[in-house]
Amino acid sequence: MEESLPRPYRLEKELSWLFDLESKIDTVLSVSMYYLNEFMDSERSSVFLFQHGNQKLTIFSSLDLEKNEIRIPKSCGVAGWVFENRRPVVINNAHEDSRFYKEVDDMTRFFTRNLICTPLIDNKDNCLGTLQSLNKKAGDFTTDDIELLNLAARMVTVAITKADVILKS
Repeated sequence: MEESLPRPYRLEKELSWLFDLESKIDTVLSVSMYYLNEFMDSERSSVFLFQHGNQKLTIFSSLDLEKNEIRIPKSCGVAGWVFENRRPVVINNAHEDSRFYKEVDDMTRFFTRNLICTPLIDNKDNCLGTLQSLNKKAGDFTTDDIELLNLAARMVTVAITKADVILKS
């Protein structure tokens, strides 16, 4: 029965119970990245948050990277483009796209084939950062994946706002 429900509904159901708990934001986001990988059928998902002090996007949550391990200028890479333009993007050949910032792959020793990224916009219309998934395991990311990622982004943004997460430089 559960499998017959649409992906967005199933993701919302998996994440909503988590956000109701009084868990630490690090735990909430780590579990969210796990579920996002499962539902997106991707190898890696990450939350980048904007730091006002140093004007950088900083990795805040990823299952395989340390918090604050990656810091990039707010205008750099796909995450920077999404942050500044406040629009989601699907890139199915990362190394062919001029927005792709290869240095992050070099730092993490990860090879990005394709990616999907969306902004984290709060209820006051502030862009807090970005949410992204990398390397769809089978095929390319689609517009259906954008819908799913946007849903996850709305939920992640609420959790971040509720936890009053502010990154300092």
